[in-house]
Amino acid sequence: MKKIILSLLGIILFLWIVLSVGPDTIAASMLKLNPLVFLLALAILLPSLALKGAKQQLLVSPFKSHTPLLENMKIWLVGFFFGTASPAKSGDAIRALYMKKNFGLSLGEGLAAVFVERALDLAFLFAFAFVGFFFLAVPAEAGSPVLFSLVLFFAVFVIALALLLRKEFTRFFLRPFFNIFAPEKFKVGIKGGFNNFYQAISLYRKEKKLSFVVSLLTIVSWFIVFFQLYVIASALSIEIPFFPFISILPVILLIEALPISFSGLGTREAASIVMLGCLALHQQLQCLSL
Repeated sequence: MKKIILSLLGIILFLWIVLSVGPDTIAASMLKLNPLVFLLALAILLPSLALKGAKQQLLVSPFKSHTPLLENMKIWLVGFFFGTASPAKSGDAIRALYMKKNFGLSLGEGLAAVFVERALDLAFLFAFAFVGFFFLAVPAEAGSPVLFSLVLFFAVFVIALALLLRKEFTRFFLRPFFNIFAPEKFKVGIKGGFNNFYQAISLYRKEKKLSFVVSLLTIVSWFIVFFQLYVIASALSIEIPFFPFISILPVILLIEALPISFSGLGTREAASIVMLGCLALHQQLQCLSL
């Protein structure tokens, strides 16, 4: 119920932004779209999807000797669709189910693969966000609310990750819910999935080379996403230099990743307005210093 309310608030926020800016203004901007440049942005989707499929392929490799890249790309797309269509980011769980069905993994192993991928995505996105924020060098009175929110979000992420990686803590925390809500006929399967998840996490900790390669692919895939968004902005005649533009993207994408609205609707647009304001202030200060 709470997630539905938050999703509705996201939609209301989106509609408020549209009405504040003006539908006519938005339509006029869309009419300026350069179709050739936009086609380039669409073409970038293919290498981006291939990298995401390759990451998933590597993450399932400790459990299965070989899985086709194309099949991994399809499963990632299915998960992306469900994640976009739901406020709770259920696409990750759907991906784990498809890995179980198509690759013969246990549900716990599939969830572990998705968990590691998501943790690395967020970790590097936070790193890019902090670098981008300090690159902007926005004055304290304008940037401190954004920086405070970023630090708070990062602290929650680190604490949650540290606790989730502790099997005994997670078992202690989930036991009351398991005893009350889990149907008796599913309890054995749930216990098995729980143990498989932590066995898989333990295996990932030992796979240093695998972790390094997946981390490298994560960095490259994020830069492809940044470049694609920059191309889309260029197609809309938004004239912002490349490095200042990508410096604000990580914060926007982190806000979009919050599981509180449908595909980040409303929250993404609000974050974009705030960060573009910070970027405009940064550019004004640069002009004054010349």
